[in-house]
Amino acid sequence: MIRSLSLLILLGFIWGSGYSIARYAMTHGVAPLGYAFWQSLGPAVALVILTMRQWQGKLLSVLRFWPYFLITGVLGIFMPNTNMYFASPHLPAGMLAVIVNIVPLMVYPLALLFKEEKFDGLRITGVLCGVLGIMIIMLPKSGLLGGAFNSWMFMALLTPLCFALCVIYIAKYRPIHLDALMCSAGMLTASAMLLIPVVHWTGSFYALHMPLHKVDWIILLEIALSSTGYVLLFKLIKMAGPVYYSLVSGVVTLTGLFWGKVIFGESLTPHMIFAVLFILTAITLVTIRRRASLVIE
Repeated sequence: MIRSLSLLILLGFIWGSGYSIARYAMTHGVAPLGYAFWQSLGPAVALVILTMRQWQGKLLSVLRFWPYFLITGVLGIFMPNTNMYFASPHLPAGMLAVIVNIVPLMVYPLALLFKEEKFDGLRITGVLCGVLGIMIIMLPKSGLLGGAFNSWMFMALLTPLCFALCVIYIAKYRPIHLDALMCSAGMLTASAMLLIPVVHWTGSFYALHMPLHKVDWIILLEIALSSTGYVLLFKLIKMAGPVYYSLVSGVVTLTGLFWGKVIFGESLTPHMIFAVLFILTAITLVTIRRRASLVIE
C-alpha cells in the first residue's frame, strides 16, 4: 500500500509539473507544434528501446495494428497535447492542470453513451459537481476570465475531451495481443510521425542548440519526466489497478497549482478555491465509486 501510494504521488508530481514546464517553453520562444513534436518523439524513442526485446520477431504482426496506433496517437497525444500547448501561454499553469484533469468526469458520460458503464447516481452527481466547478471558473465575477480568456478556456476543454474519447476507444478496441508498454510506444510513435509533416509545413520545428540553452534543458527535462512517467504508469497499474491510478488526477491538479504559484506567482482567488474543491470532489466521487464497484465484482 505504501509503495503504491508513493508511486501515485510521484507520478502525479511528475505529470503535474508538465503544465508549468510547457508554459515556460511556450513563453520562451518554442512553438506549440515544435514542443509537441519533441514530447512525442522523446518518450516514443525511450519506450521503443524499453520494449525492443518484445518487438523482436513480432514487428510485422505488431504493424498490422497501425490503425489502432494511429487513432490512439491522434486522440491521446497529437490533438490533446498540441491543443494544450497552444492554450498554455494564455491560461495560468495551475488552472490548466485543473482543466485537463477533469478527464474522469468526461469519461463516465461517454461510457454511458457507448454502453460501457451502467448508470450510477453518485457518479452522475460527481459529474454535475465537476460541471459546477468549471462554471464557477468561467463566471465573469470570478475575475479569472475575460473575453479572450474565456475562448482559451473553451479551447482547453478540448484536451480532456480528446483524452476521454481515447480512453473509451482503448477500452473497446485495444488489441489483446499487445501489452500497455507496446501500445504506448506505438501510440507515441504514430503521434511523432504525424507531427513531422505538420511541423515542417508550418515551420514550427524547434532545433536544440549546442551548447544547450536554458529552454533546451527544459525540453529535455520534460522528455525525461514524460518517459519516466510512462514507466511508472504501467508499474502502478500492474501493482494497484487502473482505478487506483485514476486517483492520480487529484495529485496532478494539486501539483500543477503548486508550481503555478512557485514559478509564475499565480494566486488562488476565493472563486478558484471553490472551483478546485468542486472539481476535486467530483473526481473523487467518480473514481472512488468505480473502485468500489470493481472490488465488489
